[in-house]
Amino acid sequence: MQIVFVNAHNLQEIKQSAPDVAMALGYFDGVHLGHQRVIQTAKEKAKSQNLSLAVLSFFPHPKSVLFPNKEVFYLEPLEQKAEKLERLGVHIFYVVEFTKELAKVEPDQFLSDYIIGLNAKEIICGFDYTYGAKASGTVDTLAAYAATQQVGLTVVEKFTRNEQKISSTLIRRYLTEGKLNELPSLLGSFYKTKYCQKNGLLPNYSLPNVGSYKVLIEARNLYIECVATVLCKKHIQIHYETSTLPNLLTIQWVDQLETVPS
Repeated sequence: MQIVFVNAHNLQEIKQSAPDVAMALGYFDGVHLGHQRVIQTAKEKAKSQNLSLAVLSFFPHPKSVLFPNKEVFYLEPLEQKAEKLERLGVHIFYVVEFTKELAKVEPDQFLSDYIIGLNAKEIICGFDYTYGAKASGTVDTLAAYAATQQVGLTVVEKFTRNEQKISSTLIRRYLTEGKLNELPSLLGSFYKTKYCQKNGLLPNYSLPNVGSYKVLIEARNLYIECVATVLCKKHIQIHYETSTLPNLLTIQWVDQLETVPS
């Protein structure tokens, strides 16, 4: 998969060699089952029309730019998102740099520059996708614009579980509430973080709230079941002989425990 970082300065150059694509739009934090449905729909469109499959997203998170004093809780860093997208068959991952200047771009101009400009021949997005200045662009305005450009548009309807929309917001809420055993039904797998035994949680991951949890540690092609106690937003205590583990750990969070190990 090709990862292309796009900004206002290199956009014109990238446009010159951009292939024709079916383009999935969204932030895709966590690449949960709802996101996967959007990408799978785009994949089918790409295959049927002999197009490359592209995803267009942003970094950093728009909220971190628009509200710099408010902490944004990412589910995963860009690298892990890219790994998931590649496994889903994405050919090109466009990462648009989100800036205060980009936030002022009007909806039609954004589509012209970053969607049509990057040769999207089919556009695929979720029902609640918004874009452009003050998020004033909606799937309705997108449909009107796509029609004028003779570009296909597919809007993927809401994907629910137990009458709740599967969303990154819901996943963060369950993470905060310790409902880790609910996350595989939203993500398709347990929530996963990377943790350095020396320096703590790697950037752009989130931990559950303070408490003790059943976890699986991936080490040398093995899964070690043990307990981890979250001490704060960045540090945990692993109840295992940590000297036998690598410094950089991949941890799957399985379930909350009612008691803290002594």
